[in-house]
Amino acid sequence: MSLEIRNSSTLIRPDRFRWKVLIVGRPGTGKTSWASRSINPGIAACETGHGDGMLSVARLGIDYVQPSSIDDFKAICSGRIFPDKDTIVLDSISAMTRTFVKDYALSFPRQRGDSPKRKSGVPELDDYGTIGEVTRSLLSQLLDLDKNIVVTAIEKTEKDENGVVVGIGPDLPGQLFLGAPAMFDSVLYFKTRKKLRIPGNANSAYTEYYIITENDGFHVGKDRNNAGPGKSILQREEIFDLATGAGSFSALHAKIVAAYNPAPPPPNPPGSLGSGLLPSERVAAAAL
Repeated sequence: MSLEIRNSSTLIRPDRFRWKVLIVGRPGTGKTSWASRSINPGIAACETGHGDGMLSVARLGIDYVQPSSIDDFKAICSGRIFPDKDTIVLDSISAMTRTFVKDYALSFPRQRGDSPKRKSGVPELDDYGTIGEVTRSLLSQLLDLDKNIVVTAIEKTEKDENGVVVGIGPDLPGQLFLGAPAMFDSVLYFKTRKKLRIPGNANSAYTEYYIITENDGFHVGKDRNNAGPGKSILQREEIFDLATGAGSFSALHAKIVAAYNPAPPPPNPPGSLGSGLLPSERVAAAAL
């Protein structure tokens, strides 16, 4: 087996850049709407409701499938489904681990037999480890695809023994609370807050949708995209507005690609110092 030597600069070429994103948030914060506006998406929908959660984006005319078994999940993560799509979306991984991934884990026999709890479909402690490892393995396969990947998850809050919040992350079993965020290039948190369009006027209140793009001490967030050491491309908070397109997948994707591939500086005007000279000649000319 031989290893191919590659150069990291090729990863950020406009034609080669692929964004692998985990988006986390409470229901109603815009996760499906954001993911559905990615580049040429195909969606694996696994929420509850009409169309498995796709009703909110029905007018967009998006291709989607409704996975209901571990074999369906494997087919999606292997790339056999949506081969012609630029982006694959899992909406949501939290729902998937609670349904057919859980059922798959419970299908494994246990040496000491099944408890009444397990027979009724409720996982035991060791089952959660199986659910986590199966999910991690399939996510790893999905992230290896040469496509943009968007995975949604419901938000979960972890507290210490005193009830103090110590972390906010994806609602996933076992070690995936921290393990899943580590697998993605970006972990974005979708939030809402009340704002006033006119200060002091309660009648001007509206709901602002925004995205947290980094770890703030509570949210297990990150973004590997950067414009240099300590220089984030995305703002700590990006406003998400469906009406204007601000903060959408396409807008943030374009922002990242533009930062990686800035426009070249304009040429020196004719007759200016250094015009048409090699770098070494410019240094000599400047010294005159």
